Amino acid sequence: MKPDKKTKKQVDVIAKYFYPVSGGVETNIMQTYTVLADTFGWDVTIHVTVNSYLEKNIFPPEETINNLKIRRYPSGLFGFSPSIDWDNADVIALHNFDVFFVRFLFKTYLLKLFGKKKFALMLTPHGGFNPEWSTFKPIVREIKKLYTYTLGAWLINAVADGMRAVSEWEYKEATKYIIPAKVRVIDNGLEDEAYIDVEKFASEEIKRVVKSYGRYVIQIGRVYPIKNYETTIESLQFIPNDVKFVIVGPLQDEAYERQLFELIKKLKLENRVVFTGVCRGIDKYYLMRHAIAMVHMALWESYGNVLREGMSQGLICITSNVYNMPLLVKDGTNGFCLPVYDSKKVAEKISWIIDRKNASRVEQMKKENILLGKDQSWKEVAGKMDLFYREALLKI
Repeated sequence: MKPDKKTKKQVDVIAKYFYPVSGGVETNIMQTYTVLADTFGWDVTIHVTVNSYLEKNIFPPEETINNLKIRRYPSGLFGFSPSIDWDNADVIALHNFDVFFVRFLFKTYLLKLFGKKKFALMLTPHGGFNPEWSTFKPIVREIKKLYTYTLGAWLINAVADGMRAVSEWEYKEATKYIIPAKVRVIDNGLEDEAYIDVEKFASEEIKRVVKSYGRYVIQIGRVYPIKNYETTIESLQFIPNDVKFVIVGPLQDEAYERQLFELIKKLKLENRVVFTGVCRGIDKYYLMRHAIAMVHMALWESYGNVLREGMSQGLICITSNVYNMPLLVKDGTNGFCLPVYDSKKVAEKISWIIDRKNASRVEQMKKENILLGKDQSWKEVAGKMDLFYREALLKI
């Protein structure tokens, strides 16, 4: 039986951070649940901490954004305790996965054990179930592996009514431990701005800034070790010295930022690496549209949405050949997939794009990427989530 989209239901979303924090998970939540509220009639409450990545207790306890009710809580050693009516909830949606989220799975298990679970529990781990293990300290890594693939997997199988994988890669990895029937692939999408004429609607300020940059390559993401900015920084030594590297995204790790500054200083690249901070909306797409290429040599991505954003603006993407990235970027076809730390290969591909001899092939790749990159909006993603959630509710 097909779910009735006109039936108004309550969904309580639990995550660590939300807007104005700007990262992949936060963007995903903002985009999809805004559509679920406005188009599909969901009553959405988002429960998060009062913290940003680096600061504590800086956001108001309650506000409304895009018809989404935001409730924020102080966070301690074991996370926070959201104010949810567990007895009368329709859908509880967990976004991300770590030991903090295991407590909600366990609470759900107890409710189910005593016949009091009347809601659908939906999990979107955003790669949290299958992280890049090398980025954790050894002791933390072993502890996280232990609870993820024993207690965590057991609880998900026992009480989760659905698990959203954001990529085929994540589905393949998750279903090594999770019952495949519970897991559905619902890819990420693109913002409305990806389909708008950026030349016409971008701000005069961003146009002035972009003009001042001259030629540049771009990477969008948190300033965090997993994004591996150092490989692209090192590649600048081997390409024309007028080409800059523009990094767009919020700061999440101050120690890592200091390491990058030390590397930049050591290589005498102070005038060639630009940290813009967060840039949103049409101006972000304008920045991408005018770059030579998008370089994203990340150590790990469960999806890599910024690659599709770049492709939507005609960018050739140079990315690492690990996890989901090669599924988005076909090496030699619409971009290049390279060994994670090979800065000389990165430089080689940037130079190939710049070389006038390759102009016709570069233009062909850009046109292909525009078509390929715009294959799914956040509205379409939200529609698939609506169906997934309502199907789960029907089974309760």
